[in-house]
Amino acid sequence: MIRINGTAPPIEPVAGGYRITKSDLYSDATGRSAETGKMLAYPVRLGVYSIELEYLGCDSDIAAIEQLISGTSLQVTFRDNGQYITRTMYPSDREKETEIVLNGTARQRLTFSLIEY
Repeated sequence: MIRINGTAPPIEPVAGGYRITKSDLYSDATGRSAETGKMLAYPVRLGVYSIELEYLGCDSDIAAIEQLISGTSLQVTFRDNGQYITRTMYPSDREKETEIVLNGTARQRLTFSLIEY
């Protein structure tokens, strides 16, 4: 489903753990006219991708994903509207917690976003 610098993570995201957002970025001058109340939009960039990801896995799988996203500039290939596209992205802060401990085996939950440059 997703590749980071050409490598697929060792596990798939959890159900509901793969969300794509496209954002439009506007300049600080964007706002409404004081005279007419009409919007004065000054777009800087349209359709900027961010991908929210959530994984649940064993320590080694989560460590492998953390290693994949350890850079500051990542080539990320993902599906959107039925097609694979590649964008240069950077990782957000990573949130990790121990989810379940069964028979001495810890499961880690890792949540982060990949944001287009």
